[in-house]
Amino acid sequence: MDPVWLLLLLPVAAAGGWLMAVYDRRSVKNLQELPDAYFKGLSFLLNEEPDKALKVFLEVVEVDKETVEMHMALGNLFRRRGEVERATLIHQNLVARSDLDGGLRCLALFELAQDYFKAGLYDRAENLFLELRQSDDYRNQANKFLLQIYDQEKEWKKAISVAEGITGTDGDEYARTIAHFYCELAELEISAGNNTAAEAYLESAFRKDAKCIRAVIQSGRLASMRGNHTNAIAIWRGLEFWAPAALGEVVGHISNSYLELNDRRSLKKFLQSSIEINPDPRIIGMLVELTGREKGGVEGDRLLLSLVQKYPSLENLYQLVNSKTKTSSVEEKDNDYTLLAGLLSGLVESGRQYNCRQCGFQSNALHWQCPGCKGWGTVQRQPGTRLSVSAN
Repeated sequence: MDPVWLLLLLPVAAAGGWLMAVYDRRSVKNLQELPDAYFKGLSFLLNEEPDKALKVFLEVVEVDKETVEMHMALGNLFRRRGEVERATLIHQNLVARSDLDGGLRCLALFELAQDYFKAGLYDRAENLFLELRQSDDYRNQANKFLLQIYDQEKEWKKAISVAEGITGTDGDEYARTIAHFYCELAELEISAGNNTAAEAYLESAFRKDAKCIRAVIQSGRLASMRGNHTNAIAIWRGLEFWAPAALGEVVGHISNSYLELNDRRSLKKFLQSSIEINPDPRIIGMLVELTGREKGGVEGDRLLLSLVQKYPSLENLYQLVNSKTKTSSVEEKDNDYTLLAGLLSGLVESGRQYNCRQCGFQSNALHWQCPGCKGWGTVQRQPGTRLSVSAN
């Protein structure tokens, strides 16, 4: 056969293959059983004339009642291509039919709700998903979409309600997410000065996730706001035992509470022990600053040098060089240390200290909800960039 004819037949073969893929093979034995209008509609699709194709398909559904699932597939095709308005027209046309049985009607409603959701018409999507919650077959799927809507709109109480309605193994995975919703509610109450209500929400958060780091931080804050710094320190220091990687997030709070109690000795012991389990640059910086205040800048620099040698990392090296720029002579400031500090600062700032274990999103700040995948509690701090140091 002439190669030119082969090229001309390729689109036809592709259309036929797609048609068989989207149409339930149990409903049709071969392509000859389909109405001719479907091939006409496919021809319009192949020729990039979707409006003409849509018109043909909408007319066929009124003629042939056995083609409902085909229209579902066509609507999905339009939605995947980003042509949400066309997908919506197809699914609205199906929902308007009075002769659909219960199962097909629920399927049409579910597809239409997804069209509204993708178009950002959350009110319309919400109403349909709420209706679909009454169906055993669609309850979990509807709840998951509703959860995304309420999360987007910051309707935390509604989000908790639908998340708790998700059953099966999926439901267990939402416990940590629900804990964060309670933390969001607690934060609103803290901002409004309703500390008692905030504590109640945090108790609910701990019931969902006993090791919710965010709830620990907030609980300590509430205690310190009430002047109970001893209790606040005890709450925050609980992280030493089950989440030492998070100590850097609370070291500033703990330091302030120890200083409020005028207990620098205990603060120093805490910082020293914390560095042993987590040499976070923030913890090291706090200990060096405390030492400098007590014994002078020279002793602080010596301590920092020893810690950099023990825990060599880019961030700790930057602290050392930056400290040198503050204590060096004018001539030295104009030369090596200032230049090196500037270079290291650029490297540290360009690095990404936090990343999402779920989607890989990177950031220089801690986000309780990942801006990338919208997962809750998935962003964590990465270990500092370690440097290889060889002894001569």
